[in-house]
Amino acid sequence: MKSIAFHHLGNIADAEDAVQEAFMKAHRAAGSYTGEAAFSTWLYRIVVNTCYDQLRKRKRRPEDFIIDDEGVTFEWHAETVDDAKRLTLLKLLADLPEQRRTVFTLFEIEGLSHAEIGSILGITEGNSKWILFATKKQLKERWTTNQ
Repeated sequence: MKSIAFHHLGNIADAEDAVQEAFMKAHRAAGSYTGEAAFSTWLYRIVVNTCYDQLRKRKRRPEDFIIDDEGVTFEWHAETVDDAKRLTLLKLLADLPEQRRTVFTLFEIEGLSHAEIGSILGITEGNSKWILFATKKQLKERWTTNQ
């Protein structure tokens, strides 16, 4: 959960706050859980929505947005990407629209399937695949212009 929040929000402190808030929301809404989706899917949805809420708050106060590289780790690239490239990737991810960043993060970083992502985001599995394809293409284009 913290990893998902971190990749949406860009720093550890905000990620920890988002996860804590998401668990409080889940506790308050536990009675509304119907069992139609897996509990983990329901919880991921709450975390993602909490991150979206925090990002919307940031847009109203852009001076508060800071990308904090202290403690930043992309476990899936940690040994092969130097700090400059890691920060570039973090910036590229931060610039993505919410839905694209979410699909990319859930699939590439968290390892969820397109079916799980679709369930979390309320989109089809095919739409999740298309969004991931388009996002990777966009990231590749932006990566080459930044290098």
